[in-house]
Amino acid sequence: MRIVLDVNVWISGLLWGGIPSKFLHLARNERITIFASQALFLELETTLRRAKFQSRLEMRGYTVESLMSVAEGFSESCSTEVVDVPELRDPDDIVILETANSANAEVIITGDLDLLALNEFNGIQILTPQVFLSQYFPDKL
Repeated sequence: MRIVLDVNVWISGLLWGGIPSKFLHLARNERITIFASQALFLELETTLRRAKFQSRLEMRGYTVESLMSVAEGFSESCSTEVVDVPELRDPDDIVILETANSANAEVIITGDLDLLALNEFNGIQILTPQVFLSQYFPDKL
């Protein structure tokens, strides 16, 4: 199954674990394929460098570079295609939709209410981590 993880899911999975980290295990076991674009990884890196995450990084013994390497290792690279989504409430979320569209993803995994409000985009489901796992991998909950 081809998926795109939103930055908020990457951050939660890498820094806190829990349900979002289960996507890394699914990718490692080749049950899903995570796709990410250069633009998505730039957003992830920029977010990880925010001051509010520094204490968590230090507590876990991580660097931004080490987490970016982990994220890159768990994902397949893809480009982005410009898309027009007039109903998108937050224009900054366009990178997720462009990445998913380019990757021919089946699902976008996010906790972002602006994206979740769309329900789907170009036939790509938009689901929370919990809903995705309950529908497709209930054994992982």
